[in-house]
Amino acid sequence: MNALVRSHVPNGIRLVAIYIAEAHSQDEWPVGQTISCLDQPRTLEQRLENARRFKINFNFEMPMLVDDMNNTFQNTYGSWPFRFYVIYEGKLTLKAEPDKETFTYDLNEIDKWITNFYQSHSQSVK
Repeated sequence: MNALVRSHVPNGIRLVAIYIAEAHSQDEWPVGQTISCLDQPRTLEQRLENARRFKINFNFEMPMLVDDMNNTFQNTYGSWPFRFYVIYEGKLTLKAEPDKETFTYDLNEIDKWITNFYQSHSQSVK
């Protein structure tokens, strides 16, 4: 993920993460100790702390915003548990979906999409 962020900085493309509700919190939907290690935050301060720890623990370089406690971003964009979006000129341009079998994303495919989009819009992106 860090390489994806770094590769697009020279073109002025901002990649930002939005930290939303815990997908597998140990107090709501536990799926084992290696995945479910946090309770669902009850306050914005707790959610901010979880986001801060995530960035440190995973050496996550992407700037991170945090959804509010009403889950406005999550409810508006259907982002749970994990999605990639491209918003260009205030319009949702891409909503990437995970692989139906592995529930993962191919970051190379997302990188190619961003690169192709940038190249086709390079005059108006900067």
